[in-house]
Amino acid sequence: MKYKFIKDTFLNFFKKKEHKIIPSYPIYSKNDPSLFFVNAGMNPFKDYFLGHVKPEYTRIANVQKCLRITGKHNDLENVGYDNYHHTMFEMLGNWSFGDYSRKETIEWALELLIEVYNIPNKNIYVSVFSGDQEDKLSMDKETFKYWRTLIDEKNILFFGKKDNFWEMGLTGPCGPCSEIHIDLRNDKEKQVLPGKYLINKKHPEVIEIWNLVFIEFIRKSNGTLEKLSKKHVDTGMGLERLCMVLQGKVSSYETDIFYPIIQDIKDYLGNIYHEKDFDQKVSLRIIADHLRAIVFSISDGQLPSNNGAGYVIRKILRRSVVCARRFFNQKEPFIYKFVNSLVREMKSSFPELENKKKYIQDIINEEELSFLNIIEIGSKKVQHIINKHKEKKEKIIDGKKIFKLHDTYGFPIKLSKILVEKSNLSIDEKSFQKKLLEQKKRSKKENNSMIKKDWIKIHDDFHVNQNFVGYNCMECDIYILKYREVENKLKKIHYYELVFSQTPFYPEGGGQLGDVGIIKNKFEKIDVLDTQIENSIIIHHVKILPSNIFSSFKAIINKNRRSKIEKNHTSTHLLHFSLKKVLGDHIQQKGSYVGDDYLRFDFSHYKKITHQELNKIENLVQELIFYDLLLEIKTFHSLQEAKKNISFSGINEIFQDKYKQKVRVITFGESSELCIGTHVKRTGLIHVFEILSESSISHGIRRIKAITDEKAVKHLKYIRDQYQSLKKIMKCPESPIKSLLILKKSNEKLKQEISEVNLQKIKILKKEYSLKAIQLSSSIKYICEIDPHEEKEINIMRKVVLDLRHEINNLFIIIGFTKNKKAIIFISISDFVIKNNNVHAHKIICNMAGYIHGKHWGDSSFATAIGSRKEGLNLILKDAIAYKESLKS
Repeated sequence: MKYKFIKDTFLNFFKKKEHKIIPSYPIYSKNDPSLFFVNAGMNPFKDYFLGHVKPEYTRIANVQKCLRITGKHNDLENVGYDNYHHTMFEMLGNWSFGDYSRKETIEWALELLIEVYNIPNKNIYVSVFSGDQEDKLSMDKETFKYWRTLIDEKNILFFGKKDNFWEMGLTGPCGPCSEIHIDLRNDKEKQVLPGKYLINKKHPEVIEIWNLVFIEFIRKSNGTLEKLSKKHVDTGMGLERLCMVLQGKVSSYETDIFYPIIQDIKDYLGNIYHEKDFDQKVSLRIIADHLRAIVFSISDGQLPSNNGAGYVIRKILRRSVVCARRFFNQKEPFIYKFVNSLVREMKSSFPELENKKKYIQDIINEEELSFLNIIEIGSKKVQHIINKHKEKKEKIIDGKKIFKLHDTYGFPIKLSKILVEKSNLSIDEKSFQKKLLEQKKRSKKENNSMIKKDWIKIHDDFHVNQNFVGYNCMECDIYILKYREVENKLKKIHYYELVFSQTPFYPEGGGQLGDVGIIKNKFEKIDVLDTQIENSIIIHHVKILPSNIFSSFKAIINKNRRSKIEKNHTSTHLLHFSLKKVLGDHIQQKGSYVGDDYLRFDFSHYKKITHQELNKIENLVQELIFYDLLLEIKTFHSLQEAKKNISFSGINEIFQDKYKQKVRVITFGESSELCIGTHVKRTGLIHVFEILSESSISHGIRRIKAITDEKAVKHLKYIRDQYQSLKKIMKCPESPIKSLLILKKSNEKLKQEISEVNLQKIKILKKEYSLKAIQLSSSIKYICEIDPHEEKEINIMRKVVLDLRHEINNLFIIIGFTKNKKAIIFISISDFVIKNNNVHAHKIICNMAGYIHGKHWGDSSFATAIGSRKEGLNLILKDAIAYKESLKS
């Protein structure tokens, strides 16, 4: 059975069982602050389990893209080393939201595995929750009752909370689970030791394949369990493991998901790859696995970066680069070359990959180049540390120094270790690990510093699908449904989160900042400082709770701030439209910021925008504003319906995954976009649009920053005032630009004249110093001039001593002078003197720099010191005289 057939068979099976088949949600978790990535098939449905949102369908099935690299569910260290763990995997799942329960779940699971996929019944083992004293939970008798009617009781095992009670995290939906395991060993091995003794023992051929979770509780922040009002079912089966079972492979890397990609990499490497080399084999698997995770993450909108989810993607990409460099000697970008292979194999299931292929390749290539540059810089710095220790005849390098490289530059410890060991030195790994542990503790402390207490319900008539009325109303009557306390002791932040019965406050989303304002009644007025959305619930931040939280209130948003945000938000639509018109249809939105102060728009484009193009874009946006285009809003039941009825100026591919059900389309003239934000009623209200800057933020991604309305008018007035001042200064009322060009030409001429004068100075100084050279011995000519009272030009003196070093092949020169009240020392030594007299410029200056309280740097042939204490030059002169005597001997 091929990968796609196995996948389609699962979906068709549950379609016949009256499940709604839905596509995978994006792998990047955009709407849940507790997760960077979707790490289980149930993540997108958390609101259904909690009762925040009423599901459109009570039975759902899909194949969800998941990523497990961080947090509780972290498989990274196992990837490549065992046969079945992956960073990214596809989760086959079926869900019941208050519909069927254990009986149907268990019966259908066995029916699919035995009757459809033809897995022998004797190879199947199941585990049942045995109960837990701490949580006061008894054995899952109901699950056991159904299993014993379907399979041999000898194949049913009992485990505790660790293995058979599924929890998404420290808090949230949870419940007992029943795992299905498959024994893939041959008959001889099974006779020696039955499979039941190997369940949950990490045996590579006795593996868990399907987890049936019965969501019945919610874990509260105080650790207690609370029963949910409805029972739900959440199942998850790893597609990679299922392919391994059905294709008769002992490793998921041998299935048709990975094998073609791995084979392409082997073919490319040729004789470099050796099948029996364990490190190469593991590295090949890591590269293939990580490539898939990186490609799908970028495709779903998460770019590599230095923080958050972006850092996770950067981390695994760099891990792949280290493997390619270390074990396959690949010193040029390598990973991006196999995007083609992955897209070729996956495009039948994910057709969107084909259109994004070039974009994904460019991002990965740029990331590889950047990291290879870090490796080069880091290698030089490690070598410098090695050289220093060799000079001092020290064998062990302080781990703190290596950690600093790791922390500052992202230079991998493994590469540091290789370089150090090649030089017959070692790293004090205890001190490295100590610093690493300190960093992890700091990070953990920061991550855990935000404490959100459990929700306290005020009114029992909490309705799901909370009513946002803010598109048409700036204020409305509300009452508080529930609240919770939030505290960050580390940052000394304390506030409350409130949920209203209805709200005019727009929550932060799609780049648009959340509304602020007040809630008030005749007794009090409380500021709403921010509005966020979490798991589909609109949350309002306040510093203090109302004195009577049961009262009714009027919620009023800050109308002036909202108006400014709406002008900026509408301008991003007009800008997106104009970018496509001027630059081409390849333009895709990659992110935005819409505040009351300015707007920022990120988009895909392969080169810098010219000044002429930027003017065209800005002028087109301004034209659309002057046309005073009316806002049109249309709502459709699905994205497909919207596409049939609206001619889009461009649907944002990355963000369209948000629109699984209802779709809101915003239109101004020819510009139509999917959007849930707030906008002006007509474009004329924006008045003025002004681009402040255009820049690159990563390979193939550019950013425009702009302002509108009053802020733009003030900015233009400021530019006009500056222009008037310039005209006055230039004494040229007609054309200050012409005057500036004349001034520039004159300046260039003066620079040339200064350069010629300096060359003449250098020539004279070199002659003067050559005449001052003393023949110390047959092999050394010596020049020493130190004057704490004479100011000289640093660049001229550096050029003099460096030139003399090459022109006099047996020279030792030391020069000391001042510049801007600073003391400067130069020591320059010819190669002949270094070789025959065992002298080192940097070592000498190290001893002298302290006299002038200075910093120093250099190498054996040329060294510099700059310090704040001019008087120290007299002490250096004494040292130089003493050094001169030692050179004589």
